[in-house]
Amino acid sequence: MASTICLSGTYGSAPNKMVRLRWFAVPAAIWMALAILFATSSSSVSQPQYFFLTQDVPVAALMIGFLMLVRWQNEATRKQLLSQPGTLACAMLVMAGIAWIGHYWLMQGYALSRDEDLARLAANYIARGEMGIAIPPEWRAFRGAMLPEFQHPIGGERYWISIYLPGSALFEALVSLVADPALSQPLLLLVGLAALWHVSGILLPARRDSRIVVMLLALTSGQLLFNAMTPYAMTAHFALNLLWLALFVADRPLAHAGAILVGAIALGLHKVQFHALFAGPVLIILLYQRRWLLSAIYAVSYSIFIIFWLKFYPLLLAHSLDIPLSGAGSQNASISPRLHSLDPLIYIPRFFAWNNALLLPLSLLGARSAAKGFCKGKAATYPNLLFLALAAGCLVGMLLTVHQGLGWGYRYLHGYIGPFCLLAGRGWADRHTVHSTLRPVLQSCVLALVLMMAQAAMIYRFVAPHARAHAAIVARKADVVLVDARGSVFGQDVVRIDGGMVRKPIIMSMAHLDPGTVPDLCQGYRVEVFDRADFVRAGVKEAEIERSTTTRRMDAIGSYLKETGCASSKLTGL
Repeated sequence: MASTICLSGTYGSAPNKMVRLRWFAVPAAIWMALAILFATSSSSVSQPQYFFLTQDVPVAALMIGFLMLVRWQNEATRKQLLSQPGTLACAMLVMAGIAWIGHYWLMQGYALSRDEDLARLAANYIARGEMGIAIPPEWRAFRGAMLPEFQHPIGGERYWISIYLPGSALFEALVSLVADPALSQPLLLLVGLAALWHVSGILLPARRDSRIVVMLLALTSGQLLFNAMTPYAMTAHFALNLLWLALFVADRPLAHAGAILVGAIALGLHKVQFHALFAGPVLIILLYQRRWLLSAIYAVSYSIFIIFWLKFYPLLLAHSLDIPLSGAGSQNASISPRLHSLDPLIYIPRFFAWNNALLLPLSLLGARSAAKGFCKGKAATYPNLLFLALAAGCLVGMLLTVHQGLGWGYRYLHGYIGPFCLLAGRGWADRHTVHSTLRPVLQSCVLALVLMMAQAAMIYRFVAPHARAHAAIVARKADVVLVDARGSVFGQDVVRIDGGMVRKPIIMSMAHLDPGTVPDLCQGYRVEVFDRADFVRAGVKEAEIERSTTTRRMDAIGSYLKETGCASSKLTGL
């Protein structure tokens, strides 16, 4: 089928006409105003509202101002940026290199969030040929305080196992056997960018300028760059989704076999729904084309893979670790428990603010162009079908804007950044001839680079204090350090099993500690407390303390430590 693709030099009936983006900028400004009112309407600020107000609003405001002012030039140009494959390859390598350096320089080599820590934890035990971390018998009573969240239900009292599927961690583990594990995400970024360039050549074969627009938008995506500095699985989703798409559009038997294999891995990277929601709209094309056999092969294959990851993988874990099957199952695959937290007012602006200013408006133009082609009877052309499917996938992703916790940009849309860029390339081709100047796109890239430097400063100001707090905890000359994270912003995630090895000092969360076990700790170990004053000294932002049952339990633990003189600490009496 790839050989049947034939496109004219432009899309649409009036290329190279003046394009104004106020149709996007004005609604975007109204959206932002409503989101600000929503974020400031409650007495307390939630985690996503905090990020929105402190990181996204100032950046998005500048981007909207740019879109209000930018003008498309009708003048022609002959030379195109990145027109040579070598130049493009160098740009991709530079981006990957910055991501690797940024992991140590910007992210402090520190896995900030619980999701990142669990990904790194799983990579460590997989690299050792294990499927979990055996909990030493003497610490089993404290297992919940040592790893407070997102433990797999199968592990029970004997093992710590990440609740997430192992694909992304497996890739990092394999890289760690031969190189720095921090290279895993930059390498995946390279794979995704190369696949994006390849797919753009299939969907936009006569429009090298549009392919350059596609790549410029990807190369100036702060979300792509900054998340590649972290252990998040989202870079793997970006890479494997585009690799899968490149194999699918090749439309040869071996390529489809490769796409099915990539799909099996992509479903197991983190959570099955991320790849399933991406691939589903594309696979519907096969039904439209009445390719029943190939549709059935994909449907059966994906059904087997989903059943494997949701049902048989937990059973495999239980069998390998000799754990009773009661309670075995996967709790990480469904998004239904999160649907009550749909929050597009906050998260879509976050996606906008951490990407090139032209990504969303040009992709909307591309989706509109594909829809017009469908209405005019051009839907049978393979590229138009692909663009429609990609637009449908992006729409589904934007509708399911559920709470994501920490992350740089809206990372649950990370696997769709490639399709957004491809749609933007289609939008550019619909309005411009092949010789139109890329000046507006270059201006948006300059703006993106400036804003990315500002965002890098935001990231450093947020990550560095938490990294310092964790380093201060690890430096304690104690057997056990109890972390009282009340009054710190997101300080709970400093509690972790460093390097996937149980070693002193043991870090425990006071919020998850059973008060009945505290006397045993005091009798057998040197105990210290890391509390609000310590977080403040590390530079972690203070927050209001919410009174709850957990707070009262922590107060009781603190009182016991004071009365017995168990912990050598500077308790603040919270």
